[in-house]
Amino acid sequence: MTFAVPGRVLGISGRTLFCLHGYAPHYAEDVIDPVSGERVLVMADPHIRRSAYVYSLETGRFLWEFRVPGGAISSNPHIARMVTEEVRSIGAEPGDVICADLDNNFLLVDRKTRRVKWSYRPPDARWSHDCIPLEGGDLVITDYASGFVRRIGPDGTLRWNLQLGPGVAKLSKVEGKTPSGIHRNDFGGDLLVAVNRSTYGVYEVDSGSGRITWRCPPERDERGLKNAFWTLKPHSALRMGLAELDGNLTVIGLEAGGGVVAVDRDCRPRWGWMKPLSAITDPLRGRWEIYRPTALGLFETTHVFATLDGKIGLIDWGSRYASRVLELDSIPTSNLYWLLAYRRMALEEPEFLDPPVETAEWRAVRFTAFNHGGSTLVLEFLVTPSPYVDCTDGSMWRKFLELRVDPGGSEEVELSGHAACRVSARSAGGETEYSVFVTMMV
Repeated sequence: MTFAVPGRVLGISGRTLFCLHGYAPHYAEDVIDPVSGERVLVMADPHIRRSAYVYSLETGRFLWEFRVPGGAISSNPHIARMVTEEVRSIGAEPGDVICADLDNNFLLVDRKTRRVKWSYRPPDARWSHDCIPLEGGDLVITDYASGFVRRIGPDGTLRWNLQLGPGVAKLSKVEGKTPSGIHRNDFGGDLLVAVNRSTYGVYEVDSGSGRITWRCPPERDERGLKNAFWTLKPHSALRMGLAELDGNLTVIGLEAGGGVVAVDRDCRPRWGWMKPLSAITDPLRGRWEIYRPTALGLFETTHVFATLDGKIGLIDWGSRYASRVLELDSIPTSNLYWLLAYRRMALEEPEFLDPPVETAEWRAVRFTAFNHGGSTLVLEFLVTPSPYVDCTDGSMWRKFLELRVDPGGSEEVELSGHAACRVSARSAGGETEYSVFVTMMV
């Protein structure tokens, strides 16, 4: 078969790592196989083959496959994690594979004999999903239907439990600090959790305590939501970068419409491509959501991951009775959509919706405001041409526009040619609830 062919894939510059009729991986990781020494993809196929398999990127051949047993549910495994270092607590050796079966057991499978060396089924399991071993021998597991993220001992002893609601899907590791202690890529945790729901979300969790240290969209404060990106059915996420001053990005696979978007610490999109997720009313189904492919030709992004070349890999469900594992050489960017404020309360005292919106890299940025309340909403737009955007120095900012939005009304403004824009919100009297949507236009 043809494999790893450079060139343009679906309007994206990259290469196809794997695509074969009758194979639909939902998960992939790019690793050096401790058993064969080859560069391989370790993949999980929950819907067609119901198996985990190891595929050589060097020879284009399958090295191993394990069809998961059971019949309580119809689709698993959703992950297949290759053990690269010994995990004594569960008897794992390099090359063994962790996955979940069709009876909701998490399994450790011996790579050479295909013997199950360790298994655990949570007592409240409904759809066992991901399992990742930690240093020290514990494991973190997820259940898609029960909606939990849970740290357990190898015998199932509960360390902590975090309920995030139905749709809790895949985990990924956040490495944290470099040995120098100067650079780091975490926001206080060491695991990312993707929750496959319409607008929420991706969470960073401290595996030691189960505490959420970062989330996208963020948590609402007492006045509502600000600086938010709706994640549109994420099944996986990946932390990228090793920049100082919180400059790293979280790459999110948007299952709805085949999008991939990188957001910053403030949950604002920086690059990627996406399309809206539509909810419609049907006489027979009632309210339901529909997936539609992007203009790039991607259908449904089930997984994003880092390749050994430091590039972004993704899985798209857009081939003929198969999914495609792709590696990107360059990253296209479409218009990106996010929320500066959503259902937020404006009082008579102005509130700056900081940090400033960095408009410099975009052809134009559109702000669309909706006033949901009973008082007039007043938005003030301040702009600066300065490449050093200092919110403490009022002398570098000039008033561009004051936008007044009547109760129940909407207004919009489009900016271009400025380095950055600050937006403040207030009501003309009393209080009013409002939203501001932002469109970054390429």
